[in-house]
Amino acid sequence: LNANAEFIRLADSFVEVPGGSNKNNYANVDVIVDIAVREGVDAVWPGWGHASENPKLPNTLKAKGIKFIGPPGPIMYVLGDKIAANILAQTAKVPS
Repeated sequence: LNANAEFIRLADSFVEVPGGSNKNNYANVDVIVDIAVREGVDAVWPGWGHASENPKLPNTLKAKGIKFIGPPGPIMYVLGDKIAANILAQTAKVPS
């Protein structure tokens, strides 16, 4: 990976997922988890979009004892539901 992003410079190491369509890599929770387990990682930061918005990813990683760098699965479920997200924001007194 040829990038100058701070999160890559600060990481001990990183693993790229296979190329190809999103269903075979960045959007595929099973591929990400399999790679994480195989590589023996402590945590996964999935980037933006794709699987990073899928509550299955943090839930599956947690079940494998791997930290997810992002919101927990239940919060993702709520934020993915417009009505539930609005209720959550009101409960947290977020101005609207």
